[in-house]
Amino acid sequence: MTKQVSQEAEAPFSQANGEEKSVYEAGFHVVPTVAEDKVGGVVERIRAEIEKAGGSIISEGSPKKIQFTYVIERARAGKREKYAEGYFGWVKFEASSAAVKHLETFLALDNDVLRSLIIHVSREEIVAPVARSVFSSNALAGEVLQKKPVAPEVQKVAASNEEIDKTIDSLVS
Repeated sequence: MTKQVSQEAEAPFSQANGEEKSVYEAGFHVVPTVAEDKVGGVVERIRAEIEKAGGSIISEGSPKKIQFTYVIERARAGKREKYAEGYFGWVKFEASSAAVKHLETFLALDNDVLRSLIIHVSREEIVAPVARSVFSSNALAGEVLQKKPVAPEVQKVAASNEEIDKTIDSLVS
């Protein structure tokens, strides 16, 4: 569960101080001890904190279970916890820098979040890229496609049997 955040950190944020909002992306790992059907609740808590701080959600990626490249350790309640897997998710949002500091504190204190990272992204990254068509086939799975050599065009010439015999005799002798 989540530890209590100080009253100062929980104060609502507003645009009254004239601070401009920017676009950020928060990536996070949810500990694997959270039941798969409860992971959505962790994401909802994160979304609620962003909105409570005056931010607005742009897009998100639902958490998927992944294997970590290495074991991640953390100390909680006087114990060393080790994790080799977890749920990875992300949320792209627009908020003030004060709201981001609040969210960083919230994520650091949430026991269900193993680790997190918040980065500033440019507004141009919001625009979805133009979709490209991709075609696939199971018939070529695992094969490397090679370009076939193009044979030079050969002119077809009508020849009589006598001419063919003379050409063969000249090649053989």
